[in-house]
Amino acid sequence: MIHEFLVNKKPHRVRVLERNGSTFLIEVNQKTVTVKLKNLNQGKTAIMEINGRFFKAKVEKNQRNILQVKIGGKSFEVQRQPIVPKETAVKLEPAAIIARKPSLTVEKDAVVAPIAGRIVLLKASVGQEVEKGECICVLEAMKMENEIATPKAGLVKEVRVSKGAIVNKGDVLAVIT
Repeated sequence: MIHEFLVNKKPHRVRVLERNGSTFLIEVNQKTVTVKLKNLNQGKTAIMEINGRFFKAKVEKNQRNILQVKIGGKSFEVQRQPIVPKETAVKLEPAAIIARKPSLTVEKDAVVAPIAGRIVLLKASVGQEVEKGECICVLEAMKMENEIATPKAGLVKEVRVSKGAIVNKGDVLAVIT
């Protein structure tokens, strides 16, 4: 499910990909981040770790039901938009993809991540001969393991990820020549 927020009047699309206790794998505007909530003080103060960096956030709700979030001396006005139903989200997705295409340049012979997630297993190494359709790595997204296959036969020239790496949709995982 996609949640939409206005942060200082700028739209942000947020989707929780995975939750394990107080640790979340979250996609924000098509970028994946890991968030660990460390300490919650009656809904007012939170200590969180975002991609390995610690932040202390003070949260207050005003009369218009807008959250005032203060992090490191910076203030953010956060307003939640109505939840987007799954059917609507599917209809909106192609427009977001089309908007990204002009700036997205994929290298020739690159194997790219079809979705955002975490690399849980590498099956190919530099210098290895691979056949078309052979699995080079396993990407976990939403608790499902996805085998990422080579689009062609050849030699693995580069492997650009490591086990445990978090990747975004479209990131180059390997190069096959």
